[in-house]
This record gives sequence, structure tokens and C-alpha cells, in this order.
Amino acid sequence: MGIRIEMTPGEMSLATLAESSARELSKYRRKESSNDKYCLEIFRRAVILRQDEAWMVLRDQLGESVRQWLGRHPYRESALRHDAEKSYIDDTFSRFWKAVSEQKLEFTTLAGALSYLHLCLNCAVMDTLRMYSRPREEPMPDYGHPDEPLVEDRYHEDELWEAIKSVLPGQREQRVAYLLFHCNLKPRQIIAYCAGEFKGEEEIYRLKRNIMERIMRNIDKLKWKLDAGGRR
Repeated sequence: MGIRIEMTPGEMSLATLAESSARELSKYRRKESSNDKYCLEIFRRAVILRQDEAWMVLRDQLGESVRQWLGRHPYRESALRHDAEKSYIDDTFSRFWKAVSEQKLEFTTLAGALSYLHLCLNCAVMDTLRMYSRPREEPMPDYGHPDEPLVEDRYHEDELWEAIKSVLPGQREQRVAYLLFHCNLKPRQIIAYCAGEFKGEEEIYRLKRNIMERIMRNIDKLKWKLDAGGRR
């Protein structure tokens, strides 16, 4: 009787990989011992190799997780007054794809990948709520005269973010600024959603202080960039 040689995830067809991944994901959701390697290989093919078929499998397998997270989100009822459940799920995956593609993220654990996906859902919800109510839990500093409108009210968010990013050379500062100001997360939420990425809330507060100081030191540069963008 010959020895059976088990294929590695990288050698598997996508159909076989999807079947194994679905089985292990079910175990993971039941908090049973599971193997990350199949799902991580699908992530690799989808994100690194940019295989559309792998991305569709990923969406199919993780869509239910996103739906469940939305069902437990503290602002679920408010969010669903403004948009449908499917829209938030679609937005979550769009944000996830954009982030992992631009930042060339590679995940070494399923938990890390799911935490990042969960973060994208939270950003989708909070951005929608902010669009309608404009909460200011983490307001950006006022760049001009008190009688002038705030910069964030005068310019498109993407232009503001690109301007801020230009004065934050460090990737960790950019990451924290994005989570604080764009996703509207508090330090404790960042620690919860980005498990293992930061040492603790103290590091978030330290980075936040650095970010604010750098922004204030570069106010003229920011105003110039935003004014130039507004004239285009």
C-alpha cells in the first residue's frame, strides 16, 4: 500500500481549498481547534496574486461573519436606518480590498485577518453615521481663524486625509491617524480591533500626541495643500 502524500494548500485547487477552508472556519466559529492554513492561502491568492475567483470564495466564506458582526454592532439600529445590511457588507469588503491592496498586507493568522475585516465594518458603519450626524469625538484641529469654517467642512475627506498623511512619514503614525480620525475609533477600540499590533492604549495616546504635534507644526503646509486641491 503506497504512502499518501498530502498536498500543501499552495498545491490545492481552489475548489478543494475552499472546501477545507469552510470546514476549518466552522470549527473556528465554534471556538474549536482549527487550522488557519487553508483560509490564509485563499487570502494569499486573492490579495497577493489578485485572483478574482479566490476573492469571490473569500467573500462567500466570510460574508456571514460580517453579517453577524453587524448584527451585534452597538450602532446597528441607527446604521440600518440609513442603509441596508447588504450595503454595509459590500462596503466592508470594498474597504478591506482597498486597504490590503494599498498597504500590501499579508496575514499570518486567521484571527488577524478577521480582526482587520471587522475593523473595516466598523469604519463603514461609523462613516455612514458620521455622514448623517457628524459626531466629533476625535475632531481635527482648526487650521484657521475662529470665524472660518473647519477645514474638514470645506474640503473633501480624501483631500484632507492625503494632506495629513503627507506630514506623517511613519507608517504607524499614519495608521493610528486613519483609525482615530477617519474611522472615528477610540484608543481602546483600536487595541481591541488591532490585537497584537500595538502594545496598549498608552502607545496609541503617545502616537496621537506625536500626530497632533506634527500637524500643528505643519499647519501652513497643510493649508497650502488643501487650498491648492480646492482650486483644482
